[in-house]
Amino acid sequence: TMRRLWYAALVSSFGDFLALFAVIGVLTFQLRATPQQVTGVQISYMLPIAILGVLAGVFVDRWPLKLTLVASDFIRACLCLLLIVCHDIFSFYLVLASISVVSSFFGPAQGVTLRTVVPVHGLRSANALMQQVMFGMRIIGPAIAALLVASFGAKSCYLADSASFLASGCLIASLAIS
Repeated sequence: TMRRLWYAALVSSFGDFLALFAVIGVLTFQLRATPQQVTGVQISYMLPIAILGVLAGVFVDRWPLKLTLVASDFIRACLCLLLIVCHDIFSFYLVLASISVVSSFFGPAQGVTLRTVVPVHGLRSANALMQQVMFGMRIIGPAIAALLVASFGAKSCYLADSASFLASGCLIASLAIS
């Protein structure tokens, strides 16, 4: 169970950074955004998680974990597809903020799920593995995003991110989570 949850986190985190860096590339090189506007991408992506992250845990404690995780992944997959039709800075901000709002519920649900599927004596190692995924993808994601954008365009990153959320949702759907 932990292995599938880890794979889901790996795939999902990988996709996150593909789309984010593709958006930054589009804003910088196609829309000729100012440095403040490019910074706005990061803010629109991180601010909802920072604000809602604490509050989301209250709701997640009352919701079915598996449904919350799978629905979050599938909703984020759909939202990533919206990036394909974004043509102005504001629409990119809006879609990224929406993805972030949904992610703010996914994070706490994933943390609770980890505690339910991993024995207490392995929890520290499991948390370390999940953090390792996040930091590893912050290194690998931009490099692969640059390669994909250069080879196939930014839309390939949005499609890959959407596919990563679908794969993550399917992996989580296959888990037995109580």
